[in-house]
Amino acid sequence: MIPANLLVIARSQSLARRLQDAVGADQVRAHWLPSTNLALGIGLVPAVVVVELPASGGERTLARLRRRFDAPLVVLLRSGQALPGGAYASLLRPLPISRLAQVVREILHENSPGILHAGGLSLDTQNRRLQVGNRFHELKPIGSQILALLMEAPGETLTREVLFRRVWNTEDGDSTRALDVHVSHLRRIIEDDPRHPRVIVTERGIGYRIEANSHP
Repeated sequence: MIPANLLVIARSQSLARRLQDAVGADQVRAHWLPSTNLALGIGLVPAVVVVELPASGGERTLARLRRRFDAPLVVLLRSGQALPGGAYASLLRPLPISRLAQVVREILHENSPGILHAGGLSLDTQNRRLQVGNRFHELKPIGSQILALLMEAPGETLTREVLFRRVWNTEDGDSTRALDVHVSHLRRIIEDDPRHPRVIVTERGIGYRIEANSHP
């Protein structure tokens, strides 16, 4: 996986360093600049822009950044500062770096290609990364394929035979017990009570479906 570019506009370079460490160097590469003027001239395509809002001129600052970068803007505010329009997210500083890292991860997840949303879940099919509420899980390849097929057709029951054939590329329907094992594992990750699932529902004698309007 190629790390996403993260542009950090702040007085201190340490914010960029700590944020890259908190999100993970395998996920982002942080680029620091001390001012908006310098940022506007950089030859970079960021996935996310994090900016410390100046004491004055915040509206103009965000307007200039929006015109220059087609990326979500995360604004860091001081107490008493008014929030200008156009921010994807705003956070009051000082704040724990873990909180800022969580917001960046969520934005990257929501805006990545190959993202499926259904049943209160978000699945990054390229990286097999599942978001359940504020929790993230790395799925095994087969589990990710099964869940992706169900999420592509929320509310529709897919037969066990169809699921098995599309994931394992075989017509050996007698081996669909393996499918049940993987679904059981997914339920342990997703459901509040895996014994009484509300998201991945069994249609007895037929197969499984994702409840479109359900949430874990």
